[in-house]
Amino acid sequence: MRLTRSAFACVVLSFFSTANAADSIQWRNTLQPCAGDCAIYVFAGSSVATNVQDIFFKPIGPTAWNYSGGSSVGGAVSRRIATVFSVFDIEGELGTAKRFGDQTEGEFWGAFYVRFTAFPWNNFIYTTLGLSTGLNYATGISQFEKDHSDLNPPGGTHIQHYFAPELTFALPEHKDRQLVFRLHHRSGMYGLISGAMSGSTYITAGVRLWF
Repeated sequence: MRLTRSAFACVVLSFFSTANAADSIQWRNTLQPCAGDCAIYVFAGSSVATNVQDIFFKPIGPTAWNYSGGSSVGGAVSRRIATVFSVFDIEGELGTAKRFGDQTEGEFWGAFYVRFTAFPWNNFIYTTLGLSTGLNYATGISQFEKDHSDLNPPGGTHIQHYFAPELTFALPEHKDRQLVFRLHHRSGMYGLISGAMSGSTYITAGVRLWF
């Protein structure tokens, strides 16, 4: 517990010290060539049957989750839009994926990411944490999504919220080549979108190249 508190304190101190040094928002000109602000991301993963509330709010790890036997492969393109206080990046992302196994639908999404980039150990292993908000469209409604929650509409919903937190890791000298671990999740935001309560979740690993 002490180690966890110390790590959290280091992150907070890193944020405020950097924020004081550059108290501004740096906007990127998205009409100009990328110059390191664009990225291509590819991934693959396994479907998770464990309720997302248990994933986020209970002290269990991926080895304790239930898996439904399905998989997903996909990719996305993104562009950095702004940097806030030199520690947060704001990015836009467009992506697509194909499910296999217990679910076979395709997915398309558009999302904005807010990414924290100032972890105190970044000189040793460059790490970022990204959180997204956006919309995800599924080409069909899987039986898994219909059955996953009694609060789902009987016919399911094609459009749901896209919340996909991720961690990335890279060598400090090659920040443009990142290993990405993402919880690819779509849901109805507790019934706020079309009355849907739950959607589907995949734990994924992939690579991202910035250019």
